[in-house]
Amino acid sequence: MFLSKTKAAEKWLDAQCDGTAALHTLPACMSLCDLKNDNYYQLIIVDVPLFDFDSKPKLKVYKGTNLTSEQNLPGIPSAVESLYINEQEPRIPIIAVAVESAILFYRNMKPYYKYSIPSLPIDVVEVDAWKKLSVERPENIDKYIDNLRTLNLNQMTELSQELLALPEHERASFIVEHSDPQLERFPVITAMTSIKKTTNETKSASCLILAAESGDVMILDTQAFVLLHQARVCSFQGTPSIISASGQYDIDFRVVIATREGSLCLLRKGWLVGQHIVKLEHPAAGLALLPIDQTIVVVCMSNQLLCYSKKGKQLWSVTLPQSAVCMTPVCLPHLGINLVCVALRGGLVQFYCQKKLVDQFYAPETVSAVTFGRLGQEEHVLILVTSDGSLIVKILKRTAEFAVTENIYDIKTATEEASGSLQIPKKTKIFVEQTVREKENAAAIHSSFQSELWRMRLTAARATVDVINSADSNMSGDIGLAPIKMAAEVLGLGPVFKLFIVLENISARKEATGLNVLIQADHRHYTAERPYLQLPMLVPGAPLKLDFKITAVMDPGDGLAPADLTPENSFVRVIIFKTGHSKPLIASTVIMPQSEPQILNSF
Repeated sequence: MFLSKTKAAEKWLDAQCDGTAALHTLPACMSLCDLKNDNYYQLIIVDVPLFDFDSKPKLKVYKGTNLTSEQNLPGIPSAVESLYINEQEPRIPIIAVAVESAILFYRNMKPYYKYSIPSLPIDVVEVDAWKKLSVERPENIDKYIDNLRTLNLNQMTELSQELLALPEHERASFIVEHSDPQLERFPVITAMTSIKKTTNETKSASCLILAAESGDVMILDTQAFVLLHQARVCSFQGTPSIISASGQYDIDFRVVIATREGSLCLLRKGWLVGQHIVKLEHPAAGLALLPIDQTIVVVCMSNQLLCYSKKGKQLWSVTLPQSAVCMTPVCLPHLGINLVCVALRGGLVQFYCQKKLVDQFYAPETVSAVTFGRLGQEEHVLILVTSDGSLIVKILKRTAEFAVTENIYDIKTATEEASGSLQIPKKTKIFVEQTVREKENAAAIHSSFQSELWRMRLTAARATVDVINSADSNMSGDIGLAPIKMAAEVLGLGPVFKLFIVLENISARKEATGLNVLIQADHRHYTAERPYLQLPMLVPGAPLKLDFKITAVMDPGDGLAPADLTPENSFVRVIIFKTGHSKPLIASTVIMPQSEPQILNSF
């Protein structure tokens, strides 16, 4: 067999190795789904013919080792996704295939719907040139063709690009053939992925995320086939090449986009423009946003495997033995780890847990596409397509374990083995020291905790008694009397303010009588026109609104407030009490705004 003769090879069972499949596909054109809703997952793959321009790409379905269905596609797709569009039973998935500027949807492997993304605006120069080309003589068309050459190719329609690519003697006939052109410019879809809409269940409804060559990112509602959100990849021009997302659309989600120019951009819910977080030295060959720790793992077309945080900080890097071709995440929830499978040139396939190499094996040829998930009735299956067209299926053993504490392929020296030294991280060392200290001083720590707890309870009790005695609240308690609610509002710029007080009897049947209002303030800072007022009877459901004139004391020399008036002591107390009672019903503190300086007349 082609496997390496190491213990790592024992983790995988060889379920299938079909060297006659003659499959040629792209890394994003493979998907696994329960196509018939019978809990038997099948492989959806696009077969792209090589060096045969007459043959069309085909969408193929494999059930186990047998080819069960195939569909001709109008062009070479950029991505394939399987998703659910609603919550209806039976749960039949939809296959979405991105071909040029359209998404082809298949249900039960039959055409279901075609969605074309919105067209882009056309440059005025191009529109004017085609208007003149259709009426000008052949000898006068050169100047209008020169006008088209002033535009960038990515800003032109396919019709104009085709015209400029023709030899000079064929241009006249091409213009006559397209004398009344319908100029349309559709962006080409370069990457596609999906996220759940509301819940993270396996068969819940999903949304499609599309990345176009124009630099736009669109989120498509697959039930109504309308755009839910549209944004730019970044603030500058960038062409998306790989996309990865996590989260739910209705709650929160993150989208990481790798561009052909070597940039990594992050897009979150509600953003109209993505944030550029990393500039890579080489373009990305694989990208994964890991679901648990939300780290971004990217493998470059060189031999670098990099990991970044959501803010673009590099966490670790690994130098690979060969240049990378593709990558896929390997999520193992039963082990509580997320691995990354990287396919290298020469057939080497490696598995990393963070920066630790935990497994590897060799394929007969270089792996051109790889995916991981459920296939048939097995939960953890790795599907590989090699450059010579072979289809390889491997099943992870249920007893397989991955050594994540150390690199299983690192060879220790005799000195290191004899010493037995272990490099403990700083945080772990601090935690161990703290645990030892708590064990040695358990009685003292418990006594100190009890003492602080009783002190906190005493402080809270004293504060509660002070509040009760001072009645410092906006609502009186019901102790044989009708409860009263008060609200205060201050209006004005100063030095004269209006203090509005609204009193309301919030009892059901009792009336409140014999109430009085007292306005209390420091006479050095504020004066009240009528600081004391007797109130009429308050009946339930009929608020009483009062107003008081409060004047701030200003210095007659400069028209400013006194120097000892600060925001801490600029307040007025409103006291509501009942005749014959010494304890107030309500005592509320009203913070007064800073008074505007008084303009003095110097004439």
